[in-house]
Amino acid sequence: MLGQNLPLPTQFGLRILSKARALRALKMKKTKFTVSVVIPAYNEEKYLAQTLESLVEQKTDYDFEVVVVDNNSHDQTAQVALSFKNRLNIRVISEKKQGRGPARKRGFDQALGEIIVSLDADTIVYPDWLKVLVNNLKGETIATTTSCKIDDCSYFTRTIFNFFEPKVMILLRLLFGHFWLAGFSFAMLRSDYVKSGGFDPTLQAQEDLDLSLRVAKLGKIKFINQPVIFSGRRFKQSLLKGLYQYIATFIEAFFLNKKDIYLSNVR
Repeated sequence: MLGQNLPLPTQFGLRILSKARALRALKMKKTKFTVSVVIPAYNEEKYLAQTLESLVEQKTDYDFEVVVVDNNSHDQTAQVALSFKNRLNIRVISEKKQGRGPARKRGFDQALGEIIVSLDADTIVYPDWLKVLVNNLKGETIATTTSCKIDDCSYFTRTIFNFFEPKVMILLRLLFGHFWLAGFSFAMLRSDYVKSGGFDPTLQAQEDLDLSLRVAKLGKIKFINQPVIFSGRRFKQSLLKGLYQYIATFIEAFFLNKKDIYLSNVR
């Protein structure tokens, strides 16, 4: 039998390696996790690896899976995700209907975790990000969300954006009576997500804020001012131009009650 004539230390090492591989394979076949991190992605080969790398570095005792939703990418997005299969419990699933709403909904519907976390494909999270989001899901708090910042734009752009972003979250709380879920970084119990009705697959923009309206009726949304870093690519040409699209779609969705709103892609 192969390996029988090898020195004992080598045989022992091979057995340990074989057991490690078996345990890893078993772990990858799990059908239940405490947490699922859902990442919708469309042509994100440039940014996805750094997002997944930050998940590899998470300092948490929670067992979690990563679900990447490939939304008709025509680059190497799926391949980049699968390159992490030996470092993360990761799956790549497809959503053929184009758009933010259907992609997020598909990922949340397929998630196996008791808690579902939303993360964007161009976002880098800090080492205790997952622990911070999940540990704050207690008492009347049924959802948690964080602030964000950018660091890849001009000094002026990133200074202005990073200063005002958390203030805007607080302003929304004052105007609407609750904080809003930000698709780039939020967590909630699966049971409450289902009760809320989930993401609206017809929306191409503001799908996370639309979900917030229904989630806030079920319990408290907690805002945690510990920013993740996301790409400032939408603001590289002009901060005002980039912000205008978000403000315009927000007004169309929640003041004019339009459903056919669209936020252009920056890929």
